[in-house]
Amino acid sequence: MTVDEDQALIKKALRGNRRAFEELMRKYERKIFSFVVRMVRNEETAVDLTQDFFLKIYTVLDKYNFEYKFSTWAYRICYNLVIDHIRRHQAQVESLDDESVSPRDMLESENVNRDDGFRALARRETRDYVWSVVDQIPLKFRELILLRYIQELKYEEIAEITALPVGTVKNRIFKAKEILKKEMDKDGLLS
Repeated sequence: MTVDEDQALIKKALRGNRRAFEELMRKYERKIFSFVVRMVRNEETAVDLTQDFFLKIYTVLDKYNFEYKFSTWAYRICYNLVIDHIRRHQAQVESLDDESVSPRDMLESENVNRDDGFRALARRETRDYVWSVVDQIPLKFRELILLRYIQELKYEEIAEITALPVGTVKNRIFKAKEILKKEMDKDGLLS
């Protein structure tokens, strides 16, 4: 579906076509939910916020400016909704200094069955570990990592969504990657 198709669906929805709005929802539902759940780190809350997002979009759809991509406008609304929620609930960030067994130790353990499924398990464990580290970094970095690497948005789109200069976006993403590297190195994954 192209940008023009998004805008055609919006025009139909504005004329009262509920199916057009439902199709637009289906197109963005997974991406929006994925972004929200990574930001709030709670699936139940993410479901509620995703529903709130689509209700909000429905109520403000008539304010959409057709000169801009719908996805950028929608992500901006989603971003603001999530940030407002986080600020209201002041989520506590867990320490990165957890003394538990490192992911590398776990993957190299003699107790791991290396036969069927080991590679898939190792990939899943590594992916889960990386996302657990991403979940621990400060919000101002985490939100940009998610927009860039999960939502696959361009720096310019992220700047527009977050109301940050493009240079700040690039700088924070660079710093976030440095934090991630440092934590992964500390756990022995980059050695």
